[in-house]
Amino acid sequence: MAEYLFGLVVALALRRERRLRDRLDLLALSDTDLLDNYRFPRHDLIELIQELEPGLGRRTRRANAIPTQTQVLVALRFFASGSFQNIVGDIGGPSQAAVSRIIRDVSNALSNKAVEEIRMPSTAQDLSVSAQTFRRMRNFPRVIGALDCTHFAIKGPSVDENIYVNRKRYHSMNVQVVCDAAKLIISFCARFPGSTHDSFIWNNCALRHWFDRGDFGNYLLLGDTVYALESFLMTPVTHPTTVPEERYNRGHCRTRVTVEQTFGILKSRFRGKGAWLPQVMVPGAAGDGARVKFMGFGGGNLGYGAPAAYRGMESGVMVMVFPEGKR
Repeated sequence: MAEYLFGLVVALALRRERRLRDRLDLLALSDTDLLDNYRFPRHDLIELIQELEPGLGRRTRRANAIPTQTQVLVALRFFASGSFQNIVGDIGGPSQAAVSRIIRDVSNALSNKAVEEIRMPSTAQDLSVSAQTFRRMRNFPRVIGALDCTHFAIKGPSVDENIYVNRKRYHSMNVQVVCDAAKLIISFCARFPGSTHDSFIWNNCALRHWFDRGDFGNYLLLGDTVYALESFLMTPVTHPTTVPEERYNRGHCRTRVTVEQTFGILKSRFRGKGAWLPQVMVPGAAGDGARVKFMGFGGGNLGYGAPAAYRGMESGVMVMVFPEGKR
């Protein structure tokens, strides 16, 4: 009897896994379904699956292991909808725990890719090409990136909850992003809670340290008026009074707008409630502070990095205590 029950449990589990694979067959889904539910066209999904295969492919004796394709689609469905119920309803098989494991594994695989792919230009040729691309927009010289911060809503954590409340009174992470002229993210810092001011993040991030020590030569970034003017960070003239100042501001605005457009593209693609938002996890006995998985990217602290291999991603949370009125 016990052997019969065990065999029945195994058979049901294998049936659920087969159903999971069958319901998420990339070739069987229409182009419209892929865009609506997974937010990417077919050719991009195929490329992403191929890139993540080394990290997600499992060595197992079982013939029914969940393939990389299915794992990626499950994770993207969650990022797009923010709902476990939608995923379970769509594929009708795995438990929420199984879906959670898939999302964790895909997030870790994306984290590894982020460390490789998200980086500032570092060679003389890359810097020159980036600056030339920006200059073709509005004739603004020596610019290699547009800088800004944006808020991603999170569920308020149980530890230090108040520092995650931003000026609009909801819990968030304030994330600093630098993009290039093609609206590709080349650096981001996801270490700070929602109450942190944009300028504080800039003054305490690794990227500013690199600029300050001259690693990017005479190239510079564009930022808005919340930042202080620096030799490597150009900001608008607060109260322009001359024609050259007005012309400068127009060129600055029309060049820096790329980062605003980047935010729009990102948030419109994953616009579901809770979709692609940070998951703040506060360890219990570990006591090593909060850690963040942002936009599917986890990872350890990258520190300031080596100049020969700039990495654009900073993870982990810096918990700050702000005097009243100084956020």
